[in-house]
Amino acid sequence: MLVYIIDGFNVVHKIPSVKNSPTPRQALIQYIRKNKLTGSRNNKVIIVFDGGFRQLQEKEFSIIFSGDKKADQVIKERLEKMKNKSQVIVVSDDNEIRNHTKKMRAGSCRSVDFIAPKKKPKKKEEIKDISYPVQREITEELRKIWLKEE
Repeated sequence: MLVYIIDGFNVVHKIPSVKNSPTPRQALIQYIRKNKLTGSRNNKVIIVFDGGFRQLQEKEFSIIFSGDKKADQVIKERLEKMKNKSQVIVVSDDNEIRNHTKKMRAGSCRSVDFIAPKKKPKKKEEIKDISYPVQREITEELRKIWLKEE
């Protein structure tokens, strides 16, 4: 199980439809779900927002408001409390958080990379399987071309 710790406003401001929504926090959760940005539903998602002072739980999402602290500080504290840091991915554009994440040996990614469409692996039929004799023939042909052998 992976744990995603997301700097909420970093991601909100990268998605125009979420940013311009009347309820950007809820729109972000829906966007993450709809686009399956965190992979499996078994993965845990913690979204941290500046301000307020409360904590909401919504199925696989924990929404945390930083209160008097900055969201950056709350993210760092959450990361430090995690037991298996190699299973944590911090989503933030803040270099200080990214550097701290690296020191803690956790994963990180920028907001634009997090929201980017995921590339699907090639289907098996798209991968060409070339037999060894054909490989040798190609190699010999290229050798003649490149080394100007006759």
